[in-house]
Amino acid sequence: MRIAQLAPLAECVPPKGYGGSELVVNLLTEELIKRGHEVTLFASADSQTEGRLIECAPEGLRASDIAPTRWHAYNIKALVKLEEMQGEFDIIHNHMGYAALPALSNFRTPVVTTNHNPLYDYCKDIYFAYGKMKFISISDAYKRLNYPDKVNYVTTVYNGINLDDFEVSETTQRKHLLFLGRLCADKGTKEAIEIARKLGMPIVLAGKVDRNDEKYFNEFVKPMLSEPGVEFVGEVSTAQKVALYNSSVATLCPINFEEPFGLVFSESLACGTPVMAFRRGAAPEVISDGETGVIGETVDELVGRFCEIEKITAQVCRERVARLFSKEKMTDSYLKAFDMVLSKALVARR
Repeated sequence: MRIAQLAPLAECVPPKGYGGSELVVNLLTEELIKRGHEVTLFASADSQTEGRLIECAPEGLRASDIAPTRWHAYNIKALVKLEEMQGEFDIIHNHMGYAALPALSNFRTPVVTTNHNPLYDYCKDIYFAYGKMKFISISDAYKRLNYPDKVNYVTTVYNGINLDDFEVSETTQRKHLLFLGRLCADKGTKEAIEIARKLGMPIVLAGKVDRNDEKYFNEFVKPMLSEPGVEFVGEVSTAQKVALYNSSVATLCPINFEEPFGLVFSESLACGTPVMAFRRGAAPEVISDGETGVIGETVDELVGRFCEIEKITAQVCRERVARLFSKEKMTDSYLKAFDMVLSKALVARR
């Protein structure tokens, strides 16, 4: 199959640091190539792939000196290139989101879009306008919470991870709690510190602080960093993440929004580390409550159920990820979705 992967341009593929959807694009692209498919990746010039790379921006835009007001120009340039080349592909897979929909709606080549982010108020009308196009949700919760009556979700495909990158260490001592991700209100950084404080356990905070989250960080998180047992290590590499997961008793994810999927959930479980999360979004789909983690409604509930963590085994956590959230399982599911889209396109032409 000849497949075009249209990536977001904010980060390179794979991302050098934070970048969830770009990581998924990378794993899917390389696994498709490994299986013999001809894949062309439309992404920033500093991206890497075993397939063909079409350079659409000089580098990941978030790390560049290019003013954010000009970022959309690079999205349009990518779409112009893709339109010129569309005859070379059997299917186009859009990960760029709403910005690409007006152009892609007029393409001759079949298109499917994976929605990686919620349909926020500022962009939902765009999705509604092109709602008859074909979309893929990354969890059943995502589909349920993001206007299934107005957007044509053809299937759900869970995000996958490379299990080889997330090994379980049999020798590392598990001695602290972990918060990993953007330090912001949505991810519940403040609540994670509160949980650790109530349990009397040290916590490591790993992740980035976006510009629009600086106020939250300075008001709610920074004052807590002076407390004993609270350590902030900043953004970390994959190897550093694995080391942190393996030295953690549990990963805390007291999310305050409807998480579309949550790669941190599956990464942590792949390292044999249980996850404690609020019951929001896809958390109950990725984490099996009582089996691979604890899902609750409040800080106090998670604190009260912390004793359940010691009964959870690393093997059970990892087996769940291997069964449901590996890059191989993700690729299998996407190939089924591509076949379905192409079959419907063929019927429509007759």
